[in-house]
Amino acid sequence: MRFLLVCEGNSDIPLGFHIQRLLSNCGIRESDFDVSTHGTQLVDKLRNGIRFAGRYDLVLIHRDADRAGSASRYQEISEAIRDVKYPGPWVGIVPVRMTEAWLLTDERAIRTAVGNPNGRTPLELPTSAAIERIADPKSALRSVMISAADVHGRRRRTMERRLTAVRDRLLENLPIGGMLEQLDSWVRFRDDTVAALRELDG
Repeated sequence: MRFLLVCEGNSDIPLGFHIQRLLSNCGIRESDFDVSTHGTQLVDKLRNGIRFAGRYDLVLIHRDADRAGSASRYQEISEAIRDVKYPGPWVGIVPVRMTEAWLLTDERAIRTAVGNPNGRTPLELPTSAAIERIADPKSALRSVMISAADVHGRRRRTMERRLTAVRDRLLENLPIGGMLEQLDSWVRFRDDTVAALRELDG
């Protein structure tokens, strides 16, 4: 199947590979995707994606909840779908507060992403109950990645310059399961995706 991922910016493109992993878990043997980030407003990004992506089976729209809250973001997504008159199945993806919160769920994936899979430095990851209450998941993830790398001096400064690429790799390879499935925002994304696939299946 082919899907369109509408997201806030280029840093969210690796989310497409996580979606592919979820689709595979749902029985989709092969999938590919196009990404739309061009436009100042969500409705513009959606309209541009639909215009240029060609034929696809499913639209997924990503918006971090940030301080607006998930309900407001889902309403925004629904209104954009209505405004462009998109008739097919779609899924909203709304991490609380931002995608980086989801990346704080898998210790092994974090250690692997920073290139230190056998590290022993305690990471002190938040519990599943606390993750979606973190005010700044981006800063929290940055601190955790530096701890996981367990480097100092010049190597630490090199790692700090590479954190964006490490974050992208972590998102791209984030496994399905574990603590991730205890986060309400991810569970809604999963369940909505399953419902959309059932709609496609008739």
